[in-house]
Amino acid sequence: MKEDVILYRVWLVFLFSFVLLHAETVVKITSDSINLDDFKINYFIDHSQNMTIEDVQKETFEEGKNRLSLGINAHVTWVKIILQNDTESAKKLYIHDTYAYHASCTSFYAFDSNKTLLEHISYEPRKNINTDLMDGAIASFSVVLKPYEEKTVYVKSEFLAYQIIELKIFDNQHAKENLIHEYMIIIILTTILLTLAGYYSILYVASRHEEYIYYTLYLVSSGIFIAYSYGMLSHYFHVYGQLSLYLNATILIAPIFLVQFVKTIFNTKENHPLENHLLNSIIVIFGGMYLYSFIYYYKAMEWASFIYIYLLVVMMFVGISLYKKSVLLIEYFLLAHSFYIVASIVALMFYNAIIPFTYVTSHAVAIGTLIEAFLLAFLVSYRIRMLEEENYKKDKMILTDIMTALYNKSYFEEALNSKLTIQRREKNILALMVIDIDYFKQYNDTYGHIAGDEALRSVATVLKETLSNPDDMAFRIGGEEFALICTNMNKKSVLSCAQKLQKNIENLHLEHKSSDVSNYLTVSIGIHFASTYILEDAKKVYAHADEALYSAKKEGRNKVIVYGDIHRIF
Repeated sequence: MKEDVILYRVWLVFLFSFVLLHAETVVKITSDSINLDDFKINYFIDHSQNMTIEDVQKETFEEGKNRLSLGINAHVTWVKIILQNDTESAKKLYIHDTYAYHASCTSFYAFDSNKTLLEHISYEPRKNINTDLMDGAIASFSVVLKPYEEKTVYVKSEFLAYQIIELKIFDNQHAKENLIHEYMIIIILTTILLTLAGYYSILYVASRHEEYIYYTLYLVSSGIFIAYSYGMLSHYFHVYGQLSLYLNATILIAPIFLVQFVKTIFNTKENHPLENHLLNSIIVIFGGMYLYSFIYYYKAMEWASFIYIYLLVVMMFVGISLYKKSVLLIEYFLLAHSFYIVASIVALMFYNAIIPFTYVTSHAVAIGTLIEAFLLAFLVSYRIRMLEEENYKKDKMILTDIMTALYNKSYFEEALNSKLTIQRREKNILALMVIDIDYFKQYNDTYGHIAGDEALRSVATVLKETLSNPDDMAFRIGGEEFALICTNMNKKSVLSCAQKLQKNIENLHLEHKSSDVSNYLTVSIGIHFASTYILEDAKKVYAHADEALYSAKKEGRNKVIVYGDIHRIF
């Protein structure tokens, strides 16, 4: 008798456990405000892909979350949602399928507690069937529950590549809000990418640097893919049918432009042949797969996972290889690509049902693309800065006297005319000093040309040190002749500057035995203050300053004379 009781209890425990294991999840409505985006559902994978609703109702469903990523082996998946109204008022619920725009077909079936079919509707965005009844990218299905009533909704989701399901349940107000806000983040992200693309397309037009147009096309193709893949184009622009497939296939184009960008910015064709061949292989594979997508789109999308792995590995290998060769800026590309690799791995694991469905995992490609785009933008901006510095150095070499590092004679007239234009506009004083080393031919004859060159460099150094205003400019305009353009100084300050310059050069104590005016190297200076009332060009201003210099030499050298005031000798 005792053994029978024990056996009876064991059976009770087993039966209770069996019931618990096979009890189906019920979504209970307990309040007037309904905003359910995290709840449990029941799902069943139809591997035969041809079961009817009657067949499916007999199957055992598994418990899962309302967000599901089931990989490439769950092309037809059924979701069972048991809705139970536990309130005293009737409720109208809206079930939203967020990824319906991606599916080949999404069907809803509503049954009452007696398993009587109440309503059925199918959306087929690939064939443009009932898309006018969709709320943009979302397939919406409404269910009315009386007080304490229970109904069951089956959702059939058909994907020909990856199976992704995201279901939400709302009341009327929350349903409207969800339709407005569901894809706003994607709008912001796409706008950022396309704005960057617009900026760099302008740079390309201005500079004709190929890397800018490749980067622009990479941003555009990535932006188009993200805009469609994450629902924005379907939701706000009602893009369905064959066009949507072509837009989604741009995921195979973006890597081609990225590779072209890398090839161009690091000049792999000329300098790194092995890396260039590897990068070309990516272009060939992705180009071929993109063309194949026009023949068999869904198979191409399945294979995209494998070729993306190839892309990530090859790009990382190329990056590391160029880094070992100390290629300039490669570290920025490696950093950008590392972020993209992490995001791509997360995305591949998500699509293949290895990791759970979350906002980050489901949007990993978009997030990774945005981070990579910003880091590559930094790389491009840094390169622009380098090119500008390089061009500046080239320009300065053209405008600079090699021996003294002062501006040269060819730039003198242009610079003086420019300064005169500013002077007339702002009514400021502009003074031109023309400086000549006294008895320099004799200096060369006595001490040799090497010593003469050193003397020129020493005088040039004093000239640069004498400049008190950042806008002032020093030139070498002849063998031993120099010029200073002084601005924003009154006449007294200019004269003081000239005298200081004259004194500092003599204080270099460069011995000059052949000089008739000093034991050391000296200079004569002629100054002209450009008129703010009479129009004078650079040639006339120089002629007046040179005339003053001639007077200084005539008066015995080692003098400072101002044009028009020859009797004032300093």
